[in-house]
Amino acid sequence: MQRPSISAPPSAPVKRSAAADAEQFYEEKDPEAGLVPLSVICFVLSAVLMTVQLLGSDSAGFVDKDGSSPVKVPEVLRQEWETFSKVSATWSNDKFAGTLKPIP
Repeated sequence: MQRPSISAPPSAPVKRSAAADAEQFYEEKDPEAGLVPLSVICFVLSAVLMTVQLLGSDSAGFVDKDGSSPVKVPEVLRQEWETFSKVSATWSNDKFAGTLKPIP
């Protein structure tokens, strides 16, 4: 008569090798898997930024007939109290105090 083989009870832990144990925690994944969508988004944002810069600098030829641009910031108009000194090539505001209205 043969004896039945001894089997492990159902509550006994399953024997695994060290490599199989570590494999369940360290699955190999592609580290660059999420970089393609990020690079596409960065490319689109850089193209939009370049377009805005071209429109803002008027180097793309988007200027109205009167010389103004719908995107570019208008030039600063000089105020009546500002004077330009040709000797030192600087602007000064010497007349500013004279243009102020007295406070009652």
